[in-house]
Amino acid sequence: MEQRSKNTHQGKGLVLVLQDLSSAAPFELSAKSSDEAAQDYCWSALVLSAAFGFRVVPGQSYYLYLQASAWKLSLISPDEWGHRLPGTYVGACDLRIDMTWSLVFDKSIVEGSPVHDALLQYLTGIREQLLQSGSWEALLRRGERHLPYQQRVLTTALASSLRQSLALSGQSGVPPGVPALGHAMEAFGTAAV
Repeated sequence: MEQRSKNTHQGKGLVLVLQDLSSAAPFELSAKSSDEAAQDYCWSALVLSAAFGFRVVPGQSYYLYLQASAWKLSLISPDEWGHRLPGTYVGACDLRIDMTWSLVFDKSIVEGSPVHDALLQYLTGIREQLLQSGSWEALLRRGERHLPYQQRVLTTALASSLRQSLALSGQSGVPPGVPALGHAMEAFGTAAV
């Protein structure tokens, strides 16, 4: 008689994934123009490309660092780190309730600094991504399979947020706006972007 292995999983892992996706669902959405969505996508994608292994929640501050050309997101502020910073401080980040990120850059970022150069390189890549996608649907449909679990959940939430915000404004069929690099770089300073 043939023995069959028992499947004791019964889809239980899927329940946790569905719970995470539900908790990351955007709410209190507002209409956004294609340009506003592009700016939200730009800075949210930067934060989500950072390494972190914790669950983020809307309304809490997080801190972005650049360490050896890799972005890192931390729960710990530069003041709390003291002289043991995990890299060069880039800025403070907040996850908004619509699942997009705000980013307030550190005032010490100056033209020609390693952080400034890394941000320019990132913005150039995002600009190309926006140009090549041709449509919001194509851009937001791309799965970020290479990202760790928490970042994939948040990327799914970001895509849902932007898709719904564009639909509310009637601009879901408008090609993605491409923020000018100069305008994006002017955002450095104390203003949230």
